[in-house]
Amino acid sequence: MSPSRNNDIGKSARNRIRHISGEQVQRLLYKLDAILPHLPSPELKEFLSPLDYTPGEVSNDGTKGGGKHVLQECSILGHLRRIGALGNDDAATTNESRRDTAIELGAGTGRLSERLQRVTPQPIHHVMIDRWEFAPSQCRDGRMRSRAGDVGSVVRVVCDIADLDLDEYCCTAMTRESCTKTNRCFCMSKHLCGPACDLAIAALERVDRQRRPPFAFATCCHYLCTFDVFSGRDYWIQLGLTEEDFEVAVAVSQWHSLKRSNAKRQCDSAVERHDSSIVDFRELIKNVPSALEANLWSKRTPFDIKPSGEFERTFLTESKAKLGTDVKRILDMTRVAKLQELGYKAELLLYTTKSIENRLLVGTIT
Repeated sequence: MSPSRNNDIGKSARNRIRHISGEQVQRLLYKLDAILPHLPSPELKEFLSPLDYTPGEVSNDGTKGGGKHVLQECSILGHLRRIGALGNDDAATTNESRRDTAIELGAGTGRLSERLQRVTPQPIHHVMIDRWEFAPSQCRDGRMRSRAGDVGSVVRVVCDIADLDLDEYCCTAMTRESCTKTNRCFCMSKHLCGPACDLAIAALERVDRQRRPPFAFATCCHYLCTFDVFSGRDYWIQLGLTEEDFEVAVAVSQWHSLKRSNAKRQCDSAVERHDSSIVDFRELIKNVPSALEANLWSKRTPFDIKPSGEFERTFLTESKAKLGTDVKRILDMTRVAKLQELGYKAELLLYTTKSIENRLLVGTIT
């Protein structure tokens, strides 16, 4: 593949919080006060099955043996099953010609893919995409090959997602002529940091609509996002927000880490609360600009912007954490709107109670 045009993306925070003024934060807050009432909060849908992990991997508090990560992986796989990306039919185990393809973006050492192969009866063809090259001793590839019974079942691709041609890998395990609907291809990621998520959405867009794969992407590190590649940019602007608002938002998204989760551990009962309806964010966003304009130009007392120093002394930690959470919510909701534009039945949800980085984008072509 050709050298990436985005090699400098995602390496460090471009816009530190200290570079953002109190006046800028207040202007963003004023807009959010008008926007947020029109956008729903994402629902918690934590899908955990004891079939996806062994008792020794997690303790009652979900911490033993890296239990937090284990349960996050399990919930992602649960959502892939929910949308039909993973096969559950017994015929797959006896069909030698069938080999579903799992493309893991930002694969790292391959923990998510290794768990997928461990809990799936049929062999899977794994395509591991990462911008960094890992030593074989660091990776889970050997375990996956052993379970799949095929040395060629795991392919490592060192590239930037900006250069990724998903069509090239979706049918790696067979010729394009024999690549049919019975040979599923899907994408997944547990750490699709900052602009990597937007580059992944762009990669999905480059695939012909009828062949666009289902996906489950966990988003994080919004402070790394850049306006030029942000997939939800058109919908961000449609909300009445500007590029300056975006720069402020990605900077203050770091305040989300001030939040401390006190949620109780969830279990399979989360599945029983699942609502299958999908929110059409494109329609919701259409109605927001009028509300924002009414708020900004109303005859009420004009918004009083405090001097930065005074505002920063009175803007409490709890308020900072809420703002960080709110901007992450809007950033991901505009991404969902873009995915819906591409023809996906896409949704934003909270997929785990084990981490404050708990947002998951899930979608399948309608």
